[in-house]
Amino acid sequence: MKPSVYLMIFLLAVFTGCKKNDEEKPLMLTSENAQRYIRKNAHSPEAKQDLESLEKALKIMKEKGCDDPLSWYYQGAMHWIPDTITGKNKLCDSYQTYLNKKDAWDNCTHSESGDEEIHFLVWHRMYIYHFEKIVRKLSGDSKFALPYWGYTNLQDSLKNRTMPDLFRDKTTSLYQSARLDSLLNGSPISGKTARRISLTKLNENNTYALYNKNIDAAPHGAMHNYIGYGNNHAGKSKYNEIWQQNTDGMMAEVATAAFDPIFWLHHSNIDRIWQQWTNSPNGQKVLLEELQKVPWDYVFFDENGKKVTYNVEDVVKILYTMDYDFDDTKVYSKEDKQKEVVVFSSRNSSVGDTLSASAKKIVLNKDVKISLPNVASKSKNVKLLNSANKKGEILILSITVSFEKAPKGDFEVYLNLPTNVKATPESKHFAGAMTFFGANHKHAGHDHNASKRRTKTFNFEITDEAIDTDALNKNAFDISVLKFNGTAADDIQVEKIAVFKQ
Repeated sequence: MKPSVYLMIFLLAVFTGCKKNDEEKPLMLTSENAQRYIRKNAHSPEAKQDLESLEKALKIMKEKGCDDPLSWYYQGAMHWIPDTITGKNKLCDSYQTYLNKKDAWDNCTHSESGDEEIHFLVWHRMYIYHFEKIVRKLSGDSKFALPYWGYTNLQDSLKNRTMPDLFRDKTTSLYQSARLDSLLNGSPISGKTARRISLTKLNENNTYALYNKNIDAAPHGAMHNYIGYGNNHAGKSKYNEIWQQNTDGMMAEVATAAFDPIFWLHHSNIDRIWQQWTNSPNGQKVLLEELQKVPWDYVFFDENGKKVTYNVEDVVKILYTMDYDFDDTKVYSKEDKQKEVVVFSSRNSSVGDTLSASAKKIVLNKDVKISLPNVASKSKNVKLLNSANKKGEILILSITVSFEKAPKGDFEVYLNLPTNVKATPESKHFAGAMTFFGANHKHAGHDHNASKRRTKTFNFEITDEAIDTDALNKNAFDISVLKFNGTAADDIQVEKIAVFKQ
């Protein structure tokens, strides 16, 4: 081969190797080719260095201009940003309305239709993973791993339910005033929200779709509301520096939640308890088919400010091969046989009744009981759902509610709750919780009819509850919906309720 040919091959190799694309995809990580980082409980002594590094990095990020993908403003806006900033935007002069939004902004999975919810856990895992790498570089701490706020821990629960000290220190970059006063004053999570962080019923789910939907409501959504809405129950509001006006606390609004530094520790804990469920006998991996049903963009930035894009195939490959574990939970993939994808549809109903607002208006402004006639209780199909249930079929309670404005309170749902039995999330009658974080959220630029009511559907697996309470042999499924907080004026009503078999 002539020397000139060698030279051409060499130059081509150099050119190709040095060429930088605007978008990059990192290699899939394994324990063999990457260092393992340990995410620690923020209340543990071992997390002290990580918290200090996070505080250092946030300070640097807040000093960066909002056009820099590594800035605090840019990273927060990737979750979401208000459609319009009233008055001149003091924090980002290049953003005034959604028409000015930048690459990868407004990308979290809270939407009006609710269809994108299937990506909730997956998208947020990828989001905080990339944020963690940015903090590691900006802080100069090569061992940094994102701590978690372990408010769901049963051991030393009062301590774990208290917001970590640095987030309550006004002199740090981790402080945010637009939070619930009692948390900022060092009091632990209390009241009805302490009921929302119970994992007993949540961990009984054995499909990703149901688990994902219910963890989104509680503890995820419940904690967002508690941190941000808390003072509003007393008729108070706080200055939200993103909206630049007095309104709800940052964490209570999808559009501002990720600008509050506690967001990252909250979601680190959500990621942790999801992995704990995945590792449990009931846990299941995310299925590619589930995510493919609803297309979604996965766009982030690496620690060098380079845009990183994934398709759902990429995400499923990397999801359980991350380079971190938690101090009490290993991140890995289960190889158990997967169950069929659960698709929620009232067309599959074996048992149920449909209630409409025009035919029978049920307003949830107080505790209510709804009876669904068990018209198919003697059929062969329903009889398969007994303790032997060899086909592994499940019963699902589906409740669709409508509202003009989502309530700031929430609800607990029970099956066949006797009058002499205390209602508690640990009860065998408990089906799940209905919370409304993000329910008022809308996509930028969409037209909305002011008179149109919004809807939200909650799905609860009640197979064990139906068996334990002998529901299949009763004349009706008695559904109790208990109201917590909010006001009597909340205009929220049941549009449809059904029990069906999958």
